[in-house]
Amino acid sequence: MRNALALVVVLAAFLLAPALAQPTVDVGARAPDFNLKDQFGKAWSLTGLSGAVTVLIVADTDSGRAMGPWVDALKTRYPSKVNILGLLDLHSVPWIGRGIAKSRIKKESKDPLMLDFGGSIARAYGVSSKFATVVVIDKTSIIRAVAKQAYDQASFDNIAAAVDKALK
Repeated sequence: MRNALALVVVLAAFLLAPALAQPTVDVGARAPDFNLKDQFGKAWSLTGLSGAVTVLIVADTDSGRAMGPWVDALKTRYPSKVNILGLLDLHSVPWIGRGIAKSRIKKESKDPLMLDFGGSIARAYGVSSKFATVVVIDKTSIIRAVAKQAYDQASFDNIAAAVDKALK
């Protein structure tokens, strides 16, 4: 009986591991599609952004504050050449609290933050609870760079080099 139970547990772990694994966004791959609204009610989609270089800064409720340095540095360097969008994973916010969360985000940030209440889009872009994930998407919706770390000058320089290349 114990052996059968152990076998079931091992089999379940083996079958569930891929579903629980953190998705990765790979440089050179097509960016995952999305259709989300920001805190102001504006709809955003990957298709609507094609033809422009886009930088997504992805975070969840724990890592959301880590978005700020990335957004500020990108806005300073690329004031109007690049779409700079936040993508916030809010799957942990209960249905009844979504309006309150949206209102609070609207008060705290003037920059567009796409609100992912289901969490699937943020997961597709490799959201982390430790730091923001930064993804550079070129004009043809191909991922050109990914940074999954806290903001520092070296990581920003790598992202900026990918943006500069994508703008050419």
